[in-house]
Amino acid sequence: MTPLTLADSALEYSVAGAMLLLALALGLAALGANRWLSRRVGRAPQPTPPPEFGGHSQHKTWIQFRLRYAMVALLFVAFDMEMVYMFPWAVAFRRAGMVGLMDMVVFVLILVSALWFAWKAGAFDWER
Repeated sequence: MTPLTLADSALEYSVAGAMLLLALALGLAALGANRWLSRRVGRAPQPTPPPEFGGHSQHKTWIQFRLRYAMVALLFVAFDMEMVYMFPWAVAFRRAGMVGLMDMVVFVLILVSALWFAWKAGAFDWER
């Protein structure tokens, strides 16, 4: 295999630059076609704007939300992402040997301690 010359490298960069310019041109063409082909319709003024945009609501707006579901969802995502590290370890388990096993034991102990902390903090108590 021959090493790349400066001309080969410049050719690769020019192809990448041409693709970038083509992508930008297509994006701008799509935006321009949208502006050119869309109807110009003015919006009728609303007598009372919706509450999301600063209008007055008809009920008490200061309420307390329970974040239990969000906490469980975040814990799920955290533990699910850590499984990404366990799959390659399981594939290379025989080659990793005892050092790999001890590393994974420490990793799992850290996960269990995080789960224990969340349990003690009441993240899974739905009645509270």
